[in-house]
This record gives sequence, C-alpha cells and structure tokens, in this order.
Amino acid sequence: MSLPRPRFHLAPARNWMNDPNGLVHVDGRWHAFFQCNPEGNDWGNMSWGHASSSDLLLWDEHRIALRHRPGEQIYSGSVVARTDGSLTAFYTSAYDHGIQAQSRATSVDDGETWSMDAANPIIDRGSSDFRDPKVVRTPEGGWLMLTVEAVERRVVFYRSDDLDVWRETGSFGPLGPEGVVWECPDLVHLPVEGSSEHAWVLLLSTNPVGDDADPAGSAMHYVVGTLHDGVFRSDAVELRPLDHGRDFYAGVTFDSAPGGAAVMMGWMGNWRYAHAVPTSPWRGAMSLARTLSLRRVDGILHLVQRPVLPPTEPLEAGPPAVAPYVVLDVRWDPETSGVMRLRLEGDEDAAVDLVHDPGTRALTVSREGRAAMALHPDFAGESTAPLTGPLSGALVIVLDGPLLEVFADDGMTVLSHLVTLGAGPVAVSATTDTDTALVVRVGAISARAEDRGPATPAAA
Repeated sequence: MSLPRPRFHLAPARNWMNDPNGLVHVDGRWHAFFQCNPEGNDWGNMSWGHASSSDLLLWDEHRIALRHRPGEQIYSGSVVARTDGSLTAFYTSAYDHGIQAQSRATSVDDGETWSMDAANPIIDRGSSDFRDPKVVRTPEGGWLMLTVEAVERRVVFYRSDDLDVWRETGSFGPLGPEGVVWECPDLVHLPVEGSSEHAWVLLLSTNPVGDDADPAGSAMHYVVGTLHDGVFRSDAVELRPLDHGRDFYAGVTFDSAPGGAAVMMGWMGNWRYAHAVPTSPWRGAMSLARTLSLRRVDGILHLVQRPVLPPTEPLEAGPPAVAPYVVLDVRWDPETSGVMRLRLEGDEDAAVDLVHDPGTRALTVSREGRAAMALHPDFAGESTAPLTGPLSGALVIVLDGPLLEVFADDGMTVLSHLVTLGAGPVAVSATTDTDTALVVRVGAISARAEDRGPATPAAA
C-alpha cells in the first residue's frame, strides 16, 4: 500500500520532510521552513525546505532555502522577522567532525534566497549534541535563544539585544524520564482563558535512545512556569504530554503571528517508524496549525490547542462512506450514553477505532488491519489520553488521507496519528452503550482544496 498525499496539510511534492524549522508570518503570508532531504525521500543531506501559505491550509512550495554543504548539514532552527523587512535564520550546523554549533543566515526577499554569515558558527560550545536554536522576543525588548544540550536533557538560554551578540543566561533541566534526548524547544507566553492572566510555557520534544528505547517512540511535552532574567523556571516535577497520539513531534510557533497569537505546527511523524511510512516520491507532513492558550481546571493550568480547520461542505446525515478527506463533528450526551465508539473503515481490513469512556475518563485511538501491522512492528495498537475537566460529549476529527487529528475536551486533549485507511472510501459508524442520541456531522473538504490538483515538485 502507498498512502495518499494529504490535501490541506503541508506535505512536500517529493522527498523527505521532518521538523518545522523557521515558522514566520510576513506581510500577510505564513512561511514554513522545514528539515528536508533535497535528494531523496529518506532522512539525509539535511537542508531547509520552504513553503508559504495565505491561510495555513494550502501551501506553495519554493526552492530549497538552505542547502547542505560539504562537511556541514543544516539542522533545525528558527526564523525571525526584523523591522527592516529582512528575515534572520538561526540554525544548527552539524559538522562532519562531530561538532554541532549555531549559525546564522539572512534573507531580504521573503526567504527566497539566503546569505550565510561569514562569522559562522556564531555560538560554539564544542559539543556534539548542542542544537535546535529557537529565537523568541522578550516582553522587555530584545531576544532570547533557546537551545538544547540534547543528551544532558537541558535547555540552554542566550540573550541578545541585536540578534548579533549573545550571552548565556542559564539553563533548565533535566526533568522527567531518562533514556531520551531533548530536542526542538520553544517558549510561549500564553493567555489563560477567562482571565487577564498569562503564563510561560516551555515546549519540548523527546526522543527515546539506546538499546532498550521505548517502543512508543518520539513525543512532545510541555511545562508551565515563569521567565526571570533570561531563564525559564518551573516547580514541575514531570513533563506533561502535549499530544497523546503517536505522531506529533518538533512543534514550534510562528514568529510575528497576527495579534501576537501563539500558532504552532508540528511534524506528523514518529522516529520509531518514520523511515518505513509507505509513500513515494514524498515522505513526511506537518500537522494542522494550532492556536495555543491555557485553561485552568481545578487550579491547574492545561494547554489548549485549537486547530485551523479547512472549509467544508456538509454531507447527508447517517453513517456515510466518504472520501478520506473530511472533518467530523461528533456530539452526544456522555452523562447518559455510556461508552461512545466511532469506527473508520478503509481499504481491505484497515480500521481506526475511537473509544470515549466516561467511566474511566479516557479517550482511546487504535490503528488496526494488515497494512498497519505490516508498516512496522510498533505501528499498530492503541493510544489512550485522559479526559480533563467536565465531561464533554464533543469531538472534532480531521482526516486528510494518511493524517488523523482528534480534538476533545474543547482542545485540552489531542491525539494525532498516521493512519493506513488508504485512498478509497472510508465508512464512518458510531454507537453508544445506551442508544442515546448521537449526531455525526460530516464535512467534505470544499472544492477550493480539492481542486488543488497534482502537486508540482519544488524547484531545487
């Protein structure tokens, strides 16, 4: 089976994609730079690809932005927009001699062409695991760079007044389980819903390493805390899952988003089996963009993620067979329904089951069928997320070919998965224990997205 290419998520026309690198909003347009291999659809030759969009749903690919060079691969980083209209990129130079250090490049044409700084690398600790610079603006003016010492599980902070001269201010970590590396940090100042309060949230990605690495694979987490003197601090004793699905990693936010909003995209992949996903000539895709906020429940601040949804056209009610490009809105009363089960059935015996259990206060997504089992030994199976706050009988489910994103608890519970339903019709059915009223509204992706047509490979 070859999985279909998504229609309204960012996915390359050809070749490999993983982490979003520089996300930035410029002159009414969203720009996404990302890890890519310009020479194949497996990981390697790490460079920065580039795409842009007016609505975060339909993306135009551009030429390769930062290309790997002899002795140097271009790893993850970030982009910021300056007041003079130029863009500044910060990225990790991964050198063949084993050192990772931070470098800089500048663009004056909205990211079409870049000039690498002659002084690169601009920050070098002599470390082999020092990477992923994310530059954010501070409330008092100036800039803060987050980097990781990945194996040490530490975020290292640097401050600058001009994006040129940087001084180290401290670090955060280690925290949480051992046996992982920390990657792709971000720091966001988020509003607390229903109040004038804000809090700082550190976003982190973790990837298991070693001979006995966790078969669940890579994942994203967050920590709520404060920012003092250029260092994030928190009393947290553990990392909290950002997305309870198997396929969400390296999520970071856009610089200069309108209204100061925190808008995040992540890579919908898992390092455990990313190399085995059956797609060609492309491999890899981004999540829907999600606007972030916080919600206080029983005195605890929880991250909220609200997706940017594609426009849809309603289909007839009932358990339909639909094309695998839909948005499902499911509503029921969990106080009387008992367990709610929703099933998506695709090609051959491929299926995805969603089970909402008010008794155990859990939401489970499982991937089933021969295609799921054949993809990788760790691919098939289930993921379970706890339900937080008052029980809500509402799910928003987005299916875009091989990408499935499930939003519950009004954005507090999210599960993102690759799925193997195929390119043919998908049967949708839903039941409850007590035959209580249950409404499934199915929105087909509108013609605007469907008329995108065949993808055109980006210029090299």
